[in-house]
Amino acid sequence: MTTTRLKLGLTTLTVAGVATILVIQHQAQEKLRVENESLRQQITQLKADNASLSDRFARVKRARAPRLPAPPMQVTAATNAPMEDLPSTNLYDRFKDQAPKLTAVQVAAYIKANRTNAASLLAAYRTSGDPARLKEAMEKYPNDPQVAFEAVLDKDLSPEEQRQWLNAFEKSAPDNALANYLSAFNYFNSGQTDRGIQELAAASGKQLDNYTLDREQDDEEAYLSAGYSAAEAERISDSWLMLPQLAQVKQLGRDLIALANAYSQSGDQNSAQASLQMAMNLGQNVASESSSAALLSQLVGMSIETLALNAMSPNSPYGSNGQTVQDQLNQIAQYRTAVNELVQQAEPLLPTISDQDILNYENRRRAFGEAAALQWVVSKYQQK
Repeated sequence: MTTTRLKLGLTTLTVAGVATILVIQHQAQEKLRVENESLRQQITQLKADNASLSDRFARVKRARAPRLPAPPMQVTAATNAPMEDLPSTNLYDRFKDQAPKLTAVQVAAYIKANRTNAASLLAAYRTSGDPARLKEAMEKYPNDPQVAFEAVLDKDLSPEEQRQWLNAFEKSAPDNALANYLSAFNYFNSGQTDRGIQELAAASGKQLDNYTLDREQDDEEAYLSAGYSAAEAERISDSWLMLPQLAQVKQLGRDLIALANAYSQSGDQNSAQASLQMAMNLGQNVASESSSAALLSQLVGMSIETLALNAMSPNSPYGSNGQTVQDQLNQIAQYRTAVNELVQQAEPLLPTISDQDILNYENRRRAFGEAAALQWVVSKYQQK
């Protein structure tokens, strides 16, 4: 009887311990769900406010547009220097010293397994750094929009070749505002301001797609075929996928602000306001770009929007809910501060998470966005 009672006591303690653990796990999961939901609501509200202003600007745009020809303006040459005031998105240290490049043998095996299509050639180019793979894609698939996109960013092209590929990008992706934006940047950079304005007008009402998720997936498959683990492949394809178009887009925003100043100095306030509205629309489109989960895209878009807002009267109305331009500037500043704090909290934690949680983090980033994924890491790993 004593033995039986002892067994029953141990069994009761075991069941109670398991129940306690389950309750704690449930409470932690519920807290994480509430935090993620709160962050998603903040982002949704910001996008809704931006959409409201976009509608307002669209109505105004139908009434007036910048006068052409545009007045002379000083265009600042774009550089490849890091963009200021943006937190780093290279958040954890594995492979931090250099991007692992696939060998020619590894790339050839990957291409063969994928029957040499446009996507496999572009992934081979990005993961190996071999320009011959991009050239092959350009020769074999000149009408593919992603091929045209990669070609446009090729620094080895002559100005004439770059213009040809910009035209090809617009033709193959007529509904993608990014093609118009990159074309407008090229025109502004070459002193053809009027044609740049026409490109921006053509971008009105279009969504922006920079193919980030498609490029990540293709690069991940290339690394997997080379023998990298699933966690390594996802981490590399995320961290080392460059977004060089963002530098050009941000410079385009600066050029629009300079154009607004030139119109204002010439006494054409209507055209100056229309130029600021174009800059605002550009920033909002970049910030809300649906196929990119990167915080960097959101922050670049907000930076462009901030430049436009700072050129406006702070007391002028913003949207249709009674807010002012200054109210929106304050809201953007608060969001950027929150992002900076989130990155600072997550940065030391990311190098410590398990391979399985690297996969979990990447899956959350692609499904819910980078901010929500970082919040998940902080909630799970930060010591209370």
